[in-house]
Amino acid sequence: MPPHVSACIYPKEKRYGAALTIIGCAFWLVIILSILVQKNVIAALILVAIYGVLLWVLMKFFAALFRAWMLGNMVALSERQFPELYAIFAEVSQNLGLKAAPEAFVYNSHGAMNALALRLSRGRYVLLTSALVETEDNAQLRFVIGHEIAHHVLGHLNPLKQLIRYPAVIVPFLYPAYSRAREYSCDAVGASLLENKNEAFTALQMLACGAKRLNHKMNPIAFVAQEQRMPGFAGFCREICLSHPRLTLRVKRLMTIYPVNTTMPKPLSTNTQGEA
Repeated sequence: MPPHVSACIYPKEKRYGAALTIIGCAFWLVIILSILVQKNVIAALILVAIYGVLLWVLMKFFAALFRAWMLGNMVALSERQFPELYAIFAEVSQNLGLKAAPEAFVYNSHGAMNALALRLSRGRYVLLTSALVETEDNAQLRFVIGHEIAHHVLGHLNPLKQLIRYPAVIVPFLYPAYSRAREYSCDAVGASLLENKNEAFTALQMLACGAKRLNHKMNPIAFVAQEQRMPGFAGFCREICLSHPRLTLRVKRLMTIYPVNTTMPKPLSTNTQGEA
């Protein structure tokens, strides 16, 4: 992992991750000990091995099914397919230290603006929605791509790590807190790729707004100011249950890391001719 990427890791991610690992290891240790104390240890081990193989086969099968669905219903980026977008994706992957870029797909989201990183078996993937690509702002798109690739670079989707930590999901609020910390880390990585950090702020605000016409009129400072109106108790209760921090907090977090360009966007033009 390049130093400039590891420097972006949110401090609480490491603490929450360590807690999940300790709890997960303790759980698996109890399982192993409970097997070893059986009267017929060999039979118990064989049974566990059979269940393990079956689970592995099922996971491989469903991963293959999902990959088949992607290849048949999404558009894969390549040097021949959307080469400009693919060049951004490949350059960001290299900048973040990946020897081989994840496979990238664009799919019809029917207006939903989002992106997703996932790991299927040994394959690494990033999915971009059609509405996101339509923003026509390479800097904002670069931020989102960097955010998703950061999930791969930072090991968030590592299957072995996820398996070890999985039992810790029984601890209330711990895994969501870890997941939110990961998002802060990936936001910082994505923003580190941009010369103008305002583009990172507006990229996150764009996910909240979702209006192409308003994309270049966004005021992230005013967006963060909405936090002052947030009901304290209700905001807290909602936040601790979510896997992603609310977008106002994500923009606010980035503004504490990177200098803010306080230049306000130009007023929205009243002439809408030619606009979608």
